[in-house]
Amino acid sequence: MINNRKGDSMKRICWYVVIGLLVPFIVSCAPGYMIVREPISRPSEGKALVNFLRPSGYGGVAKATVWDGDKLIGMSFGKQRFQYECASGKHLFIAWSEYKSPVEAELLPDRVYYIVLRIRMGMWRGRVHQVPVNKQHPLWEKVLMWQQTVPNYTVDQQALVAAEAEGKPKILEYLKYYESKVKGTKNVLYVRPEDGIIIE
Repeated sequence: MINNRKGDSMKRICWYVVIGLLVPFIVSCAPGYMIVREPISRPSEGKALVNFLRPSGYGGVAKATVWDGDKLIGMSFGKQRFQYECASGKHLFIAWSEYKSPVEAELLPDRVYYIVLRIRMGMWRGRVHQVPVNKQHPLWEKVLMWQQTVPNYTVDQQALVAAEAEGKPKILEYLKYYESKVKGTKNVLYVRPEDGIIIE
């Protein structure tokens, strides 16, 4: 009888531990500084538009910040997407969570580009990886669907400025590391000029 009770107690403890570990990876929620915004279909004349899509709710509360060089351009949570309108030319996009995921991009004006943010299990939290997608990519059809089903968010400007100031020393340090240790390695993915599409 005593052994059965001990066994039941151990089962309950194990179950609570499992639930505690899983909850951060299955719950998706948006903090108050994330604001739903109507998406735009094309960039302003002469600009490029990059769509960052994170369709999965897995690890939904695991925040990733996304940078263009040393400029914070967005925050990502599960089942959300955001848009970044920018000048054409070369950019270095860095998704920062537990892992740093760099993408070198060369963008053409009046084109629309797509980067999927995929999450994998990290040591302590989800690791977000950037996956550039074009019409030849296996995810292309899903990207078109996600564009219709995943809500578009933006970050409250005051919160974005504060987060950029807080993260600036670390991103500057990483950019130096990137130039000396990461650039040109297999850890870097690329967005080519021709990957963009023109929306009529």
